[in-house]
Amino acid sequence: MIPLFKVKKPGLYGSIQDKGRFGFQRYGVPVSGPMDSYAYKYGHYMLHNSSDCPALELFLGGIELEVLADHRIVITGADLGAKVDERDAPLWKSFLIYEGQMLSFSGPRAGSIAYVIPEGGFYAEERLGSAAAYPKGHLGSVLKKDTVLYAQKEKTDGFERGLVKSEIPSYNSEVRVKLWKSPHWELFTKESLEVFFQSNYTLKGGDRMGYLLDGPVLKFIKSGDILSEATQFGTIQVPNSGRPIILMADAQTIGGYATIGKVVEEDLWKVAQLKTGGKIEFILKN
Repeated sequence: MIPLFKVKKPGLYGSIQDKGRFGFQRYGVPVSGPMDSYAYKYGHYMLHNSSDCPALELFLGGIELEVLADHRIVITGADLGAKVDERDAPLWKSFLIYEGQMLSFSGPRAGSIAYVIPEGGFYAEERLGSAAAYPKGHLGSVLKKDTVLYAQKEKTDGFERGLVKSEIPSYNSEVRVKLWKSPHWELFTKESLEVFFQSNYTLKGGDRMGYLLDGPVLKFIKSGDILSEATQFGTIQVPNSGRPIILMADAQTIGGYATIGKVVEEDLWKVAQLKTGGKIEFILKN
């Protein structure tokens, strides 16, 4: 282990995430893992890391990290105003950092979630087969002032690598996402289903567990309460208030609200990267 960063300011929220904690949903333990699996995956790819190495996931910025050792890192995902000392840090390209420097994230310019990944990944203790943080279950590590983050290994003498521009995603304030149909459609009025796919919904707020949407209220023929059934990242629940909730990476494993659909896997990052006030249009997947 190599001491790599000391947290000077923890910012809004940061946590260590690997690919996720699989096989424990039957016991009520969420999968967790990265909110933006695309940014997570290609950060590791650029560093020749194993695809399940722990990374640091950051929300919205306000974070300051003191560099404790020379190393190679990559920053992917949202542009959160990353700087090394007073200079803009490269995004989607590996680069060297040096002991004594300060890595900071001032705030979101585009998107909302960024990843800091060192060569070899971070060292983090595994619980139930994963290092993914899930604070509500007392699992994993979140950023706190004076926390020291460790790299798993020393840097190599390799070349710097970046992702070609055409493969770097754009983080927009308005997104269109595809949706798999839910088996609960018969619980909604026909008019509500039509309105849902003809309207834009606005992200009202939320966290790693779920994103709350504001827009046309959906109506049920009788009630939206169901016997509890399995949920997952991307499931869209509709409580009796009629306002949809998109379940995210820390989603509960079962729920008793009717669902209107499930966001397709390849579009989840678009939802995750929205900021409050961002707009979503849903398209039915055929």
